[in-house]
Amino acid sequence: MNRTWQLKKDRRDAAVAFLQQTIVNPDVRSAVLKDRQAARRLFGTIGKIDIPEDAEVICVGPSTQERDRLIVFVLPPEGTSPEHLDAFKYWIGTWYPYQLDPVPSSPTRSQRHCELAEAV
Repeated sequence: MNRTWQLKKDRRDAAVAFLQQTIVNPDVRSAVLKDRQAARRLFGTIGKIDIPEDAEVICVGPSTQERDRLIVFVLPPEGTSPEHLDAFKYWIGTWYPYQLDPVPSSPTRSQRHCELAEAV
C-alpha cells in the first residue's frame, strides 16, 4: 500500500507509522535525529508515502535543550505592517521561546468540554 501526499489522512497515517518506529526502533530514532536526509528517506519508506521533493523532515529530541536548537517561522503575509508584530503568531517551531506562555486565543476543545461539564 502506498499513501499519497495529497490526502491529509495518508500523511497522518504515514506520520503515525514513522513515529511508532522512532519509539520502538532505537536505530531509526538515532538515524533521524542525526541526519535530515535519513529522516526524510525513512519517513517515506516507513510511512509508505511519496514525499514531494521540496518537503523537509526534521526530527529533534523531546527535551527543551534539544528543541531550543530549532526555530520555525511561518512568515507574515506580504503587506503585513511591520509594526507591533506578535512573534508567537508566526513562531510555530517546537516550543515557545524563553518559557513565556502565550495567551491562548480561544479555549481548546478539552477546556470547553471541562467548562461545560462544570456548568452542568
